[in-house]
Amino acid sequence: MRSAGRIALAAVLAALCAVASAHSIFDFDDWMQRIEESSQDLQRHIDARRPEAAVERAREIEALYGLMEEFFENRGEADDAVRMSREGREFAVRVQGDLARQRFGAAKGNALKIAHGCRGCHIQYKPL
Repeated sequence: MRSAGRIALAAVLAALCAVASAHSIFDFDDWMQRIEESSQDLQRHIDARRPEAAVERAREIEALYGLMEEFFENRGEADDAVRMSREGREFAVRVQGDLARQRFGAAKGNALKIAHGCRGCHIQYKPL
């Protein structure tokens, strides 16, 4: 019974390690597409003065940029991509704060910074 427990524990640990390092270039490509779609939705929600929906999109963007930041940190030799991911996450946080204060103009400005930030990263890091 002890060896069966050890084998089960080893299998669980192996699975957890696989999940922790499972992020691939395919995940990255998915995240980029989701950020682009959410960024467009975010801008539309801000323009339509729908703060709840806009905050939801900004939170999603924040989480996706967090995943991208971690991906590039683990990948190594991608300091610019780490920085750009961090900046995108920070702009998404700013949008949320702007919306909480009903500062729609500032929220729109930060949402546009998210959209413009994508271009710089795509030139260097977008998968083919």
